[in-house]
Amino acid sequence: MKNFLRICVPLIIFLLLIMTADSTADTIKLYQGTVLVGKIISEDKTSIVFANYFGIFRIKRIKIDDIYKTNSFAQDIAIHKKLNIPYNDKEIIIQYAAGQDKKEGRKLPKYEETKIQEEKKPEKEQVKPVVPEKKKEPEPEKKGVSDDHWTSGRLSFSGSFLYNLGSGNKILPYGYGGYFSLDQGLDFAPGNRHPGIPGLRFEGGYIYFKQSSFTLSGYVAGGGLMWALPSMKNSWGCFIIALLPGASLIEAKLNKSYFGIGVGKTSGINFTGQAIFGYQKSWGVFSLFLQARYMYIMGVNYYFDTIGGEFGFGFNAW
Repeated sequence: MKNFLRICVPLIIFLLLIMTADSTADTIKLYQGTVLVGKIISEDKTSIVFANYFGIFRIKRIKIDDIYKTNSFAQDIAIHKKLNIPYNDKEIIIQYAAGQDKKEGRKLPKYEETKIQEEKKPEKEQVKPVVPEKKKEPEPEKKGVSDDHWTSGRLSFSGSFLYNLGSGNKILPYGYGGYFSLDQGLDFAPGNRHPGIPGLRFEGGYIYFKQSSFTLSGYVAGGGLMWALPSMKNSWGCFIIALLPGASLIEAKLNKSYFGIGVGKTSGINFTGQAIFGYQKSWGVFSLFLQARYMYIMGVNYYFDTIGGEFGFGFNAW
């Protein structure tokens, strides 16, 4: 019996509260998404005073998305359904009844801002005197090795087709060559790079000419200056020029007499001069090049004069 009274008495009081209260209620939707159910006590152009179970508080109109003035909690429930907002019937009844109760039981305009507090008004900004900024003098550029400088060493491999321009053209009109090269830039001086500063190239190779019964082959080596214009690291590539004096160890072999030359072979070390002109394109440390090669060998009973095309690749070794 006692348990029954504990349950029924509060329920009866709650129902009487609902019956005696003004049946009107209100639902407010804020921009931030919160939906409030209760009672609008008063309002003006800038704000409204709203009461519900949580207290009495002022809400600025700039925070309000929409206001629904209803005649009963059933209409508040219908609004929640329409807006697709989760709701509880009992909670809605409690909110609007508590709002009406607080409207009748408290004197205004003391408000309890328990949930929604008015935004703090920003303090007036202090106007600071404008002080003209001192123009910063440009700092002197620090001298150093720029990215355009050629200081690295490069290894390259190439093959060439050579055409004989010399007096032995009818005997040996063309041949082939293979080369291994080491290039070293010399742009170690600080400051801006000067295109006239060359690098060094050291090169070794092997040439081979054969026609009918006559063969000419041997090793060639040289070293000299090499220019990369405008720069070895230029984005669109560069032109290569190299002058390579050196020497060659050439062996000439004849299997039968030809134009008064007896059968046999001869070999010797001869002065050799080479010149290279070409175009090179680099991708990081890797590069491809296409160039023309001129080679002059003096001393194999007659001079040997050739020109040819060459293709190869290289990469930075350090």
